[in-house]
Amino acid sequence: MRKLWMTVALGVVAALAVAGVASAVNTYVISIGKATPDKPGSPSKPSPAKVDFGYKVGDSEGLRPSVINQYYIASEGIKYFPQAVRKCTFAQADASPSYSRKCKAAVVGTGTIANAFGASGDRTGKAPCDVKLTLLNISNGKGVTKKRGGIAIRIDTGPPDCPLDIHGSLPAPIFDVKLDGVPSSEYRFTVPDSLVHPAPGVDNSVIDVVSHIPRKLHTIKIKGKKRKVSFASSVGRKGKKRTLRVTFISEDGHKSTAVQEFPK
Repeated sequence: MRKLWMTVALGVVAALAVAGVASAVNTYVISIGKATPDKPGSPSKPSPAKVDFGYKVGDSEGLRPSVINQYYIASEGIKYFPQAVRKCTFAQADASPSYSRKCKAAVVGTGTIANAFGASGDRTGKAPCDVKLTLLNISNGKGVTKKRGGIAIRIDTGPPDCPLDIHGSLPAPIFDVKLDGVPSSEYRFTVPDSLVHPAPGVDNSVIDVVSHIPRKLHTIKIKGKKRKVSFASSVGRKGKKRTLRVTFISEDGHKSTAVQEFPK
């Protein structure tokens, strides 16, 4: 009888634990969104800008967030001009242990990624893994970028910042979209299983991302006229504030979107 009672009690505890986890959902906040100088610009006369961007992923119950493996990121009126910057191939950007020297002139941004990982069945575990982020302008290639070009999201880490030694890149094609009716660029990327599940039975969750794209001037022709642009330049803005949007897609295909206007 005692054995039966203990079995029932353990079953109730397990059920309550599952119910608690089931009620937990990811939370998303766009924490940083700044274009400097924040001039509207226009498609025919872009305004070169330094762009700072970041987002945070949390959990409504304070657990480690569920794994997200696809991201779509866009800022209202911010377009990318990959044709204005030197390029390297994705293979060169993906080289290990560091990207090729040929990619040095293709670097268009830097940043950091904070991760938390733990056992797949226990989201209370939050072991840290901090990653250095480098954004590189890459040439078009089958399965890598689209006709608008793309960037390589380079990640590098190792002890003591992370127990794992990780070096490599993710391809992020650039797409033309409209945000609040304003022409904008959106880059989209998928995180491979080797990063979201670095070991059998282990989940890795992104919790805080910050990136910086500097304002470096280049001259290109737009509609036959020479214009100064930076890799990220403003071509418009609907009002005094600029809308930022990030779409998060989980492994099971569930989509969540965070939208924030800046300045707040």
